[in-house]
Amino acid sequence: MPIALPALSALLGLAVLPAAAQTAPTLTWRACPGGQGPAEMECTTIEVPVDWSAPGRTTIKLELARLPAADPSLRLGSVLVVSDGGPGIQGVLSSTPESFTKLRKHFDVVGYNPRTSTAGRYLPPSCAVPGLPLNDPRDRAAYEAQAAALERLVDRCRQDDMTGLADHLDSDSVARDMEAIRIALGQDRLTMLAFSYGGVPAAAYARLYPGRVRAMVFDSTPDATVGWRGMERAQLRATETAFKRFTTWCAGDDACALRGRNVRKLWRELITSTGRRPVTYASARLGEIRLTDLHLKALARMVLPIPEKAPEFADALLKASKGDFAWFGEQILGISASWSSPGAAATRCPDGLVRLGYEALVSDRRYSERISHDFGGGVGIGLEALACSGWQDRPVNPPRPLPAGLPPALGLGGDRDFPVTELLVSRIPGSVTVRYDGSVHVVYLRAKDPCVTGYADRYLTKLTLPPAGTLCSPR
Repeated sequence: MPIALPALSALLGLAVLPAAAQTAPTLTWRACPGGQGPAEMECTTIEVPVDWSAPGRTTIKLELARLPAADPSLRLGSVLVVSDGGPGIQGVLSSTPESFTKLRKHFDVVGYNPRTSTAGRYLPPSCAVPGLPLNDPRDRAAYEAQAAALERLVDRCRQDDMTGLADHLDSDSVARDMEAIRIALGQDRLTMLAFSYGGVPAAAYARLYPGRVRAMVFDSTPDATVGWRGMERAQLRATETAFKRFTTWCAGDDACALRGRNVRKLWRELITSTGRRPVTYASARLGEIRLTDLHLKALARMVLPIPEKAPEFADALLKASKGDFAWFGEQILGISASWSSPGAAATRCPDGLVRLGYEALVSDRRYSERISHDFGGGVGIGLEALACSGWQDRPVNPPRPLPAGLPPALGLGGDRDFPVTELLVSRIPGSVTVRYDGSVHVVYLRAKDPCVTGYADRYLTKLTLPPAGTLCSPR
Protein backbone atom coordinates (compact mmCIF):
# COMPACT_ATOMS: atom_id res chain seq x y z
CA MET A 1 0.00 0.00 0.00
CA PRO A 2 1.56 3.33 -1.00
CA ILE A 3 2.38 5.80 1.77
CA ALA A 4 0.30 8.97 1.71
CA LEU A 5 2.28 12.11 0.93
CA PRO A 6 1.84 13.75 4.38
CA ALA A 7 3.07 10.58 6.10
CA LEU A 8 6.03 10.27 3.75
CA SER A 9 6.87 13.93 4.30
CA ALA A 10 6.94 13.42 8.04
CA LEU A 11 9.32 10.48 7.64
CA LEU A 12 11.66 12.59 5.52
CA GLY A 13 11.61 15.58 7.83
CA LEU A 14 9.56 17.60 5.33
CA ALA A 15 6.52 19.75 5.87
CA VAL A 16 3.56 20.31 3.56
CA LEU A 17 2.08 23.66 4.56
CA PRO A 18 -0.78 25.73 3.22
CA ALA A 19 0.19 29.05 1.70
CA ALA A 20 -1.32 30.96 4.62
CA ALA A 21 1.17 29.30 6.98
CA GLN A 22 4.15 30.82 5.21
CA THR A 23 5.39 33.69 7.37
CA ALA A 24 8.68 35.49 7.82
CA PRO A 25 11.01 32.90 9.40
CA THR A 26 12.43 33.41 12.88
CA LEU A 27 15.60 31.87 14.27
CA THR A 28 16.11 30.43 17.72
CA TRP A 29 19.80 29.85 18.40
CA ARG A 30 20.84 27.02 20.73
CA ALA A 31 23.99 25.11 21.65
CA CYS A 32 25.04 22.96 18.69
CA PRO A 33 24.17 19.26 18.95
CA GLY A 34 26.89 16.74 19.61
CA GLY A 35 29.45 19.29 20.68
CA GLN A 36 30.05 20.60 17.16
CA GLY A 37 32.71 23.27 16.86
CA PRO A 38 33.94 25.69 19.51
CA ALA A 39 31.94 26.18 22.70
CA GLU A 40 30.58 29.56 21.65
CA MET A 41 29.15 28.31 18.34
CA GLU A 42 25.34 28.20 18.18
CA CYS A 43 23.05 26.32 15.81
CA THR A 44 19.52 26.53 14.46
CA THR A 45 17.46 25.59 11.40
CA ILE A 46 15.39 27.48 8.88
CA GLU A 47 12.50 26.10 6.85
CA VAL A 48 12.37 26.98 3.15
CA PRO A 49 10.18 25.85 0.25
CA VAL A 50 11.50 23.16 -2.08
CA ASP A 51 10.03 25.17 -4.96
CA TRP A 52 10.10 28.93 -4.45
CA SER A 53 7.44 29.37 -7.13
CA ALA A 54 5.07 27.31 -4.94
CA PRO A 55 6.03 28.31 -1.39
CA GLY A 56 2.92 26.80 0.17
CA ARG A 57 3.89 23.26 -0.70
CA THR A 58 6.73 21.01 0.45
CA THR A 59 9.51 22.52 2.56
CA ILE A 60 12.93 21.43 3.75
CA LYS A 61 15.06 22.46 6.72
CA LEU A 62 18.52 23.98 6.35
CA GLU A 63 21.01 23.93 9.21
CA LEU A 64 22.68 27.17 10.27
CA ALA A 65 25.49 27.91 12.70
CA ARG A 66 26.96 31.14 13.97
CA LEU A 67 30.02 32.37 15.78
CA PRO A 68 28.67 35.41 17.66
CA ALA A 69 30.39 38.78 17.55
CA ALA A 70 33.00 39.01 20.31
CA ASP A 71 31.76 42.40 21.55
CA PRO A 72 28.01 42.99 21.06
CA SER A 73 28.51 46.74 21.56
CA LEU A 74 30.65 46.87 18.38
CA ARG A 75 28.44 44.53 16.35
CA LEU A 76 27.56 45.75 12.84
CA GLY A 77 25.47 42.76 11.79
CA SER A 78 26.08 39.32 10.30
CA VAL A 79 28.33 37.98 7.57
CA LEU A 80 26.87 35.02 5.67
CA VAL A 81 29.47 32.45 4.62
CA VAL A 82 28.41 30.81 1.34
CA SER A 83 30.32 27.57 0.83
CA ASP A 84 30.66 25.31 -2.18
CA GLY A 85 27.54 23.20 -1.64
CA GLY A 86 28.97 22.22 1.72
CA PRO A 87 30.66 21.19 3.88
CA GLY A 88 28.66 23.82 5.71
CA ILE A 89 28.63 24.05 9.50
CA GLN A 90 31.29 21.54 10.45
CA GLY A 91 33.54 22.17 7.47
CA VAL A 92 33.61 25.97 7.60
CA LEU A 93 32.82 27.37 11.02
CA SER A 94 33.84 24.35 13.10
CA SER A 95 37.16 23.42 11.57
CA THR A 96 38.55 26.92 10.95
CA PRO A 97 37.02 29.25 13.58
CA GLU A 98 40.35 31.05 13.92
CA SER A 99 39.98 32.36 10.35
CA PHE A 100 37.12 34.57 11.51
CA THR A 101 38.68 35.97 14.71
CA LYS A 102 39.14 39.55 13.49
CA LEU A 103 35.88 39.54 11.52
CA ARG A 104 34.05 38.63 14.74
CA LYS A 105 35.07 41.89 16.32
CA HIS A 106 32.18 43.46 14.42
CA PHE A 107 30.04 40.62 13.03
CA ASP A 108 28.27 37.41 13.81
CA VAL A 109 29.72 34.93 11.32
CA VAL A 110 26.90 32.71 10.03
CA GLY A 111 27.42 29.54 8.03
CA TYR A 112 24.81 27.18 6.69
CA ASN A 113 24.36 23.92 4.85
CA PRO A 114 22.77 24.93 1.52
CA ARG A 115 20.11 22.79 -0.09
CA THR A 116 22.74 21.33 -2.40
CA SER A 117 24.53 19.69 0.54
CA THR A 118 21.35 18.97 2.52
CA ALA A 119 19.78 17.22 -0.46
CA GLY A 120 21.26 13.83 0.42
CA ARG A 121 19.01 13.71 3.47
CA TYR A 122 15.88 14.00 1.32
CA LEU A 123 16.67 12.44 -2.05
CA PRO A 124 16.25 8.70 -2.77
CA PRO A 125 19.23 6.36 -3.26
CA SER A 126 18.75 6.41 -7.03
CA CYS A 127 19.89 10.06 -7.05
CA ALA A 128 23.19 9.13 -5.41
CA VAL A 129 24.19 6.22 -7.65
CA PRO A 130 27.51 6.66 -9.49
CA GLY A 131 27.29 8.01 -12.98
CA LEU A 132 28.72 6.42 -16.11
CA PRO A 133 32.21 6.53 -17.64
CA LEU A 134 32.39 9.76 -19.63
CA ASN A 135 33.67 8.59 -22.96
CA ASP A 136 34.78 11.11 -25.57
CA PRO A 137 32.21 10.66 -28.38
CA ARG A 138 33.67 10.73 -31.87
CA ASP A 139 30.36 11.16 -33.68
CA ARG A 140 26.80 12.27 -33.04
CA ALA A 141 25.50 8.73 -32.55
CA ALA A 142 28.01 8.02 -29.78
CA TYR A 143 27.23 11.35 -28.08
CA GLU A 144 23.47 10.77 -28.18
CA ALA A 145 23.77 7.18 -26.93
CA GLN A 146 25.83 8.28 -23.94
CA ALA A 147 23.54 11.23 -23.25
CA ALA A 148 20.49 8.95 -23.37
CA ALA A 149 22.06 6.55 -20.86
CA LEU A 150 22.81 9.44 -18.50
CA GLU A 151 19.30 10.81 -18.98
CA ARG A 152 17.86 7.48 -17.87
CA LEU A 153 19.75 7.79 -14.58
CA VAL A 154 18.37 11.31 -14.11
CA ASP A 155 14.83 10.20 -14.95
CA ARG A 156 14.98 7.38 -12.38
CA CYS A 157 16.16 9.84 -9.73
CA ARG A 158 13.28 12.19 -10.54
CA GLN A 159 10.69 9.42 -10.57
CA ASP A 160 11.80 8.18 -7.15
CA ASP A 161 12.05 11.67 -5.66
CA MET A 162 8.81 12.33 -3.75
CA THR A 163 9.99 15.79 -2.66
CA GLY A 164 10.66 17.47 -6.00
CA LEU A 165 14.00 18.64 -4.62
CA ALA A 166 16.00 17.11 -7.48
CA ASP A 167 14.44 19.73 -9.76
CA HIS A 168 15.25 22.64 -7.44
CA LEU A 169 18.96 22.43 -6.64
CA ASP A 170 19.94 25.27 -8.96
CA SER A 171 21.77 28.39 -7.78
CA ASP A 172 18.67 30.58 -8.16
CA SER A 173 16.91 28.42 -5.55
CA VAL A 174 19.97 28.62 -3.29
CA ALA A 175 19.94 32.41 -3.70
CA ARG A 176 16.30 32.60 -2.67
CA ASP A 177 17.18 30.57 0.42
CA MET A 178 19.84 33.18 1.17
CA GLU A 179 17.20 35.89 1.01
CA ALA A 180 15.10 33.96 3.54
CA ILE A 181 18.16 33.78 5.78
CA ARG A 182 18.74 37.54 5.41
CA ILE A 183 15.18 38.22 6.52
CA ALA A 184 15.46 35.80 9.43
CA LEU A 185 18.71 37.45 10.54
CA GLY A 186 16.98 40.83 10.55
CA GLN A 187 19.47 42.37 8.13
CA ASP A 188 18.42 45.20 5.80
CA ARG A 189 21.20 44.18 3.44
CA LEU A 190 23.29 41.05 3.12
CA THR A 191 27.05 40.86 3.66
CA MET A 192 28.45 37.76 1.92
CA LEU A 193 31.73 35.85 2.04
CA ALA A 194 31.43 33.33 -0.81
CA PHE A 195 33.87 30.47 -1.37
CA SER A 196 34.51 28.62 -4.65
CA TYR A 197 31.28 27.58 -6.43
CA GLY A 198 29.38 29.20 -3.57
CA GLY A 199 30.03 32.43 -5.46
CA VAL A 200 27.64 31.27 -8.19
CA PRO A 201 24.53 31.46 -5.94
CA ALA A 202 26.02 34.61 -4.36
CA ALA A 203 26.15 36.19 -7.83
CA ALA A 204 22.61 34.92 -8.47
CA TYR A 205 21.56 36.64 -5.25
CA ALA A 206 23.10 39.90 -6.48
CA ARG A 207 21.14 39.58 -9.72
CA LEU A 208 17.83 38.75 -8.00
CA TYR A 209 18.15 41.19 -5.08
CA PRO A 210 20.61 43.93 -6.09
CA GLY A 211 19.19 46.41 -3.58
CA ARG A 212 19.75 43.95 -0.73
CA VAL A 213 23.53 43.62 -1.17
CA ARG A 214 25.82 45.43 1.26
CA ALA A 215 29.14 43.74 0.44
CA MET A 216 30.38 40.65 -1.45
CA VAL A 217 33.68 38.79 -1.29
CA PHE A 218 34.18 36.23 -4.05
CA ASP A 219 37.01 33.83 -3.15
CA SER A 220 38.18 31.45 -5.91
CA THR A 221 34.86 31.82 -7.75
CA PRO A 222 34.18 31.09 -11.45
CA ASP A 223 32.53 33.74 -13.60
CA ALA A 224 29.03 32.33 -14.00
CA THR A 225 27.93 35.38 -15.99
CA VAL A 226 29.69 34.05 -19.11
CA GLY A 227 29.85 30.25 -18.69
CA TRP A 228 32.83 27.98 -19.25
CA ARG A 229 33.51 29.12 -22.81
CA GLY A 230 33.69 32.72 -21.67
CA MET A 231 36.30 31.75 -19.07
CA GLU A 232 38.32 29.47 -21.32
CA ARG A 233 41.03 31.91 -22.41
CA ALA A 234 41.79 32.96 -18.84
CA GLN A 235 41.78 29.37 -17.60
CA LEU A 236 44.12 28.18 -20.33
CA ARG A 237 46.57 31.00 -19.66
CA ALA A 238 46.72 29.83 -16.06
CA THR A 239 47.27 26.22 -17.19
CA GLU A 240 50.12 27.22 -19.51
CA THR A 241 51.76 29.15 -16.65
CA ALA A 242 51.41 26.11 -14.39
CA PHE A 243 52.88 23.83 -17.07
CA LYS A 244 55.93 26.07 -17.43
CA ARG A 245 56.40 25.91 -13.67
CA PHE A 246 56.08 22.11 -13.86
CA THR A 247 58.67 21.76 -16.64
CA THR A 248 61.08 24.07 -14.80
CA TRP A 249 60.72 21.95 -11.67
CA CYS A 250 61.25 18.76 -13.69
CA ALA A 251 64.46 20.13 -15.18
CA GLY A 252 66.04 20.75 -11.79
CA ASP A 253 64.65 18.29 -9.25
CA ASP A 254 65.50 14.59 -8.94
CA ALA A 255 61.99 14.04 -7.53
CA CYS A 256 60.67 14.45 -11.08
CA ALA A 257 60.50 11.11 -12.87
CA LEU A 258 60.92 12.97 -16.16
CA ARG A 259 64.12 14.84 -15.30
CA GLY A 260 66.30 15.08 -18.37
CA ARG A 261 63.36 14.56 -20.75
CA ASN A 262 61.73 17.11 -23.04
CA VAL A 263 58.47 17.24 -21.09
CA ARG A 264 56.47 19.31 -23.58
CA LYS A 265 57.51 17.06 -26.45
CA LEU A 266 56.48 13.97 -24.44
CA TRP A 267 53.15 15.61 -23.57
CA ARG A 268 52.41 16.43 -27.19
CA GLU A 269 53.23 12.88 -28.25
CA LEU A 270 50.79 11.51 -25.66
CA ILE A 271 47.87 13.76 -26.61
CA THR A 272 48.51 13.15 -30.32
CA SER A 273 48.61 9.38 -29.95
CA THR A 274 45.52 9.14 -27.71
CA GLY A 275 43.70 11.61 -29.95
CA ARG A 276 44.23 9.28 -32.89
CA ARG A 277 44.02 5.92 -31.10
CA PRO A 278 42.11 5.91 -27.82
CA VAL A 279 43.47 3.69 -25.05
CA THR A 280 41.00 1.32 -23.39
CA TYR A 281 41.29 1.07 -19.63
CA ALA A 282 39.16 -1.22 -17.46
CA SER A 283 38.61 -1.09 -13.72
CA ALA A 284 36.83 -3.85 -11.81
CA ARG A 285 35.35 -1.20 -9.53
CA LEU A 286 34.49 1.65 -11.92
CA GLY A 287 34.02 0.08 -15.35
CA GLU A 288 35.73 0.64 -18.70
CA ILE A 289 36.64 3.80 -20.57
CA ARG A 290 38.35 4.72 -23.84
CA LEU A 291 40.90 7.40 -22.92
CA THR A 292 41.54 10.16 -25.44
CA ASP A 293 43.41 13.46 -25.51
CA LEU A 294 40.33 15.13 -23.97
CA HIS A 295 40.78 13.08 -20.81
CA LEU A 296 44.51 13.71 -20.57
CA LYS A 297 44.04 17.45 -21.04
CA ALA A 298 41.26 17.57 -18.47
CA LEU A 299 43.42 15.91 -15.82
CA ALA A 300 46.40 18.10 -16.65
CA ARG A 301 44.26 21.20 -16.16
CA MET A 302 43.13 19.95 -12.76
CA VAL A 303 46.52 18.77 -11.49
CA LEU A 304 49.08 21.21 -12.89
CA PRO A 305 47.97 24.19 -10.75
CA ILE A 306 48.70 22.13 -7.60
CA PRO A 307 52.49 21.96 -7.07
CA GLU A 308 52.10 19.19 -4.49
CA LYS A 309 50.76 16.95 -7.27
CA ALA A 310 53.79 17.45 -9.52
CA PRO A 311 55.70 14.25 -8.58
CA GLU A 312 52.56 12.13 -8.99
CA PHE A 313 51.77 13.70 -12.37
CA ALA A 314 55.35 13.28 -13.61
CA ASP A 315 55.30 9.61 -12.64
CA ALA A 316 51.95 9.12 -14.42
CA LEU A 317 53.32 10.74 -17.59
CA LEU A 318 56.39 8.52 -17.57
CA LYS A 319 54.25 5.39 -17.20
CA ALA A 320 51.85 6.56 -19.91
CA SER A 321 54.79 7.08 -22.30
CA LYS A 322 55.48 3.35 -21.77
CA GLY A 323 51.87 2.38 -22.38
CA ASP A 324 50.60 2.28 -18.77
CA PHE A 325 47.60 4.63 -18.49
CA ALA A 326 46.28 3.23 -15.20
CA TRP A 327 46.61 6.53 -13.30
CA PHE A 328 44.71 8.45 -15.98
CA GLY A 329 42.08 5.73 -16.24
CA GLU A 330 41.41 5.54 -12.50
CA GLN A 331 41.22 9.32 -12.17
CA ILE A 332 38.85 9.79 -15.10
CA LEU A 333 36.59 6.93 -14.06
CA GLY A 334 36.37 8.38 -10.54
CA ILE A 335 35.56 11.84 -11.87
CA SER A 336 32.99 10.36 -14.23
CA ALA A 337 31.23 8.47 -11.45
CA SER A 338 31.07 11.61 -9.31
CA TRP A 339 30.27 14.32 -11.86
CA SER A 340 27.63 12.40 -13.83
CA SER A 341 25.81 11.02 -10.81
CA PRO A 342 22.17 12.20 -11.03
CA GLY A 343 22.41 14.15 -7.77
CA ALA A 344 25.59 15.90 -8.86
CA ALA A 345 24.08 16.73 -12.24
CA ALA A 346 21.04 18.22 -10.50
CA THR A 347 23.23 20.65 -8.54
CA ARG A 348 25.41 21.91 -11.41
CA CYS A 349 23.73 21.40 -14.77
CA PRO A 350 20.68 23.68 -14.15
CA ASP A 351 23.09 26.62 -13.87
CA GLY A 352 23.82 26.30 -17.58
CA LEU A 353 27.56 27.01 -17.43
CA VAL A 354 28.11 24.40 -20.16
CA ARG A 355 26.41 24.25 -23.55
CA LEU A 356 24.66 21.00 -24.40
CA GLY A 357 24.43 19.05 -27.63
CA TYR A 358 26.90 17.41 -29.97
CA GLU A 359 27.36 20.50 -32.14
CA ALA A 360 28.15 22.64 -29.08
CA LEU A 361 30.64 20.07 -27.81
CA VAL A 362 32.51 20.00 -31.12
CA SER A 363 32.38 23.77 -31.59
CA ASP A 364 33.51 24.57 -28.03
CA ARG A 365 36.31 22.04 -28.19
CA ARG A 366 37.65 23.51 -31.43
CA TYR A 367 37.41 27.00 -29.96
CA SER A 368 39.38 25.89 -26.92
CA GLU A 369 42.03 24.07 -28.95
CA ARG A 370 42.62 27.18 -31.06
CA ILE A 371 43.54 28.98 -27.85
CA SER A 372 45.81 26.17 -26.62
CA HIS A 373 46.65 23.09 -28.70
CA ASP A 374 48.29 21.43 -25.69
CA PHE A 375 45.47 21.84 -23.15
CA GLY A 376 42.37 23.13 -24.96
CA GLY A 377 39.18 21.07 -24.85
CA GLY A 378 39.51 19.78 -21.33
CA VAL A 379 37.39 20.40 -18.26
CA GLY A 380 34.33 22.67 -18.47
CA ILE A 381 33.69 22.45 -22.19
CA GLY A 382 34.77 18.81 -22.23
CA LEU A 383 34.15 16.58 -19.24
CA GLU A 384 31.60 18.81 -17.53
CA ALA A 385 29.65 19.22 -20.77
CA LEU A 386 29.57 15.44 -21.13
CA ALA A 387 28.52 15.01 -17.48
CA CYS A 388 25.56 17.34 -18.09
CA SER A 389 24.56 15.81 -21.42
CA GLY A 390 21.85 13.75 -19.68
CA TRP A 391 20.26 16.87 -18.13
CA GLN A 392 17.96 18.02 -20.91
CA ASP A 393 15.97 20.77 -19.16
CA ARG A 394 16.47 24.47 -19.89
CA PRO A 395 18.93 26.11 -17.47
CA VAL A 396 17.28 27.83 -14.52
CA ASN A 397 20.26 30.11 -13.88
CA PRO A 398 21.92 30.55 -17.30
CA PRO A 399 24.93 32.87 -17.74
CA ARG A 400 23.80 36.50 -17.99
CA PRO A 401 25.10 39.91 -16.92
CA LEU A 402 24.85 41.26 -13.42
CA PRO A 403 22.62 44.31 -12.95
CA ALA A 404 23.92 47.85 -12.71
CA GLY A 405 24.05 49.61 -9.37
CA LEU A 406 25.69 46.86 -7.29
CA PRO A 407 28.18 47.99 -4.64
CA PRO A 408 31.85 47.30 -5.47
CA ALA A 409 32.95 43.77 -4.60
CA LEU A 410 36.24 42.21 -3.53
CA GLY A 411 37.72 39.17 -5.25
CA LEU A 412 40.36 36.84 -3.84
CA GLY A 413 42.24 34.16 -5.75
CA GLY A 414 45.43 32.14 -5.81
CA ASP A 415 47.32 31.43 -9.02
CA ARG A 416 44.86 28.76 -10.19
CA ASP A 417 41.69 30.78 -9.55
CA PHE A 418 42.66 34.43 -9.90
CA PRO A 419 42.03 34.72 -13.68
CA VAL A 420 38.39 33.58 -13.55
CA THR A 421 37.59 35.33 -10.26
CA GLU A 422 39.00 38.56 -11.67
CA LEU A 423 36.76 38.14 -14.72
CA LEU A 424 33.68 37.98 -12.51
CA VAL A 425 34.64 40.80 -10.16
CA SER A 426 35.69 43.11 -13.01
CA ARG A 427 32.08 43.10 -14.22
CA ILE A 428 31.04 45.06 -11.10
CA PRO A 429 32.28 48.67 -11.47
CA GLY A 430 34.74 49.83 -8.85
CA SER A 431 35.62 46.31 -7.72
CA VAL A 432 39.11 44.92 -7.03
CA THR A 433 40.63 41.42 -6.97
CA VAL A 434 43.59 40.57 -4.72
CA ARG A 435 45.94 37.88 -6.03
CA TYR A 436 47.61 35.45 -3.65
CA ASP A 437 50.98 34.26 -4.92
CA GLY A 438 50.34 30.56 -4.44
CA SER A 439 48.16 27.73 -5.71
CA VAL A 440 45.78 27.64 -2.73
CA HIS A 441 42.09 27.23 -3.50
CA VAL A 442 39.85 29.35 -1.21
CA VAL A 443 42.63 31.54 0.10
CA TYR A 444 40.70 33.21 2.94
CA LEU A 445 40.41 29.89 4.77
CA ARG A 446 43.44 27.93 3.60
CA ALA A 447 46.28 30.36 2.96
CA LYS A 448 46.31 31.39 6.64
CA ASP A 449 47.72 34.68 5.42
CA PRO A 450 46.99 37.91 7.34
CA CYS A 451 47.49 39.90 4.14
CA VAL A 452 44.53 38.16 2.51
CA THR A 453 42.25 38.06 5.54
CA GLY A 454 43.23 41.62 6.45
CA TYR A 455 42.07 43.06 3.14
CA ALA A 456 38.87 40.97 3.22
CA ASP A 457 38.01 41.82 6.83
CA ARG A 458 38.69 45.53 6.27
CA TYR A 459 36.43 45.56 3.23
CA LEU A 460 33.62 43.65 4.95
CA THR A 461 33.82 45.93 7.99
CA LYS A 462 34.56 49.37 6.54
CA LEU A 463 33.70 48.78 2.84
CA THR A 464 37.26 49.91 2.03
CA LEU A 465 38.86 48.20 -0.98
CA PRO A 466 42.61 47.71 -1.49
CA PRO A 467 44.38 49.35 -4.46
CA ALA A 468 44.00 47.68 -7.85
CA GLY A 469 46.78 45.19 -8.53
CA THR A 470 47.29 44.24 -4.87
CA LEU A 471 49.38 41.09 -4.39
CA CYS A 472 49.71 39.01 -1.22
CA SER A 473 52.80 36.78 -1.04
CA PRO A 474 53.29 33.86 1.37
CA ARG A 475 55.32 34.73 4.41
